[in-house]
Amino acid sequence: MRLVLPIALSCLSLAMTGCNRPPELEAAITEEARAAPAPKLTDIRMALAPAETIRLDEAEQARMAARGAALQDRAKAATGPVISAAEAQDAQERAARLRQARAAQVAEGH
Repeated sequence: MRLVLPIALSCLSLAMTGCNRPPELEAAITEEARAAPAPKLTDIRMALAPAETIRLDEAEQARMAARGAALQDRAKAATGPVISAAEAQDAQERAARLRQARAAQVAEGH
């Protein structure tokens, strides 16, 4: 029974700490943001509707196709070699020279 009061006070103090606004967050909000109007809410039924029920006009279809083609081009460019064949050959030759030099050092006892 003696533990009830300390436990209740602990729970109350924990609950009270969640009610304040941290000053770091308050300071991060600009005056412009405070004065801004509330965001306009839109109907999300279109986003939640099955894809086959959504119809796009021709301009939007063309825009989406162009965007898809551009993304595919970017993907192709990203999958290509990072360095040229000549740079790769040069790097392999330098690595071989470094391995030989290290083997020579090990053989000398360094």
